[in-house]
Amino acid sequence: MNNKNIEILLKKAVWAIISVIIALVFFLVILLILKYVFEVPFPVEVFFWLIFWIAALLAFHFYIKGKKQIHAINRAHFRFFIIHILILTVIIYYLGGIESFVPLSYSTIIIYSVFLLSEKRSFIITFLSILSFSTLIVLEYFNIIPHIAPFGITGVYKNLYHIFSRVLTIFVTFILLVLVANRYSKIMRKQSSDILKTQAELEKTNKDLKQKVKEIENTQAILEDTKKTLEVRVRARVKELEELTQNLEEKVKERTKELEQKITEMEKFQKFTVGRELKMVELKKRLKEVKNNNNK
Repeated sequence: MNNKNIEILLKKAVWAIISVIIALVFFLVILLILKYVFEVPFPVEVFFWLIFWIAALLAFHFYIKGKKQIHAINRAHFRFFIIHILILTVIIYYLGGIESFVPLSYSTIIIYSVFLLSEKRSFIITFLSILSFSTLIVLEYFNIIPHIAPFGITGVYKNLYHIFSRVLTIFVTFILLVLVANRYSKIMRKQSSDILKTQAELEKTNKDLKQKVKEIENTQAILEDTKKTLEVRVRARVKELEELTQNLEEKVKERTKELEQKITEMEKFQKFTVGRELKMVELKKRLKEVKNNNNK
């Protein structure tokens, strides 16, 4: 099950990395078109940091694929999300800081952190995003770092009311975003957990069914072997009985023949005996007649 969770986590990470790379490449192409076709004065540093960001994502992609433990993957993700925030903050700085629309891009990092990190770490990433942007504004406001205005200076970065309202808006928006996203993520994770649990139960049931089928097949094979053995034995026994019956018939024929011979002999003997008795009676009768004649 642990390997299954690692596989799912790696798939999520790969999907997130690829989607961010696609978004950055698309953004880079748009900026190049705006700069060299419509001559929008974007600083060259923006393109450098975008390319660096894409290269870092590709390197992280190959790095994380070698991880075999969930906590190692999550730890690497958390650290790389911090790098995301720093790179994005630098790009925001070169695109005008508070005067640009780019700070909303922090929301994509927050959403990704919700679905790839724990709830606690996603809140940390949210507060780091707010802190990074707020720090950038403060540094520009106190002229610690020079303000870059590629689209012209508006003076907004020096307006405390605008700074406060912008930071408050971003703070509330990002907090609501991470809360809603975490809520939705919990629902998704629960559904995913239920699906994985059901899948595990189905796999177990399927495994049990395969085992039962295998047992039935083995039993069927044993029955087939037993059937063949019985058929061989029955054929052998039938053959023995046929041979025995044939022998008995031959013996009966022999005994019948012997009896017939004895009966014939007895009949002959009886005829001979009866004939002899008749002759003896005849002789006695004649002898008596002779004696009677002599007496006269």
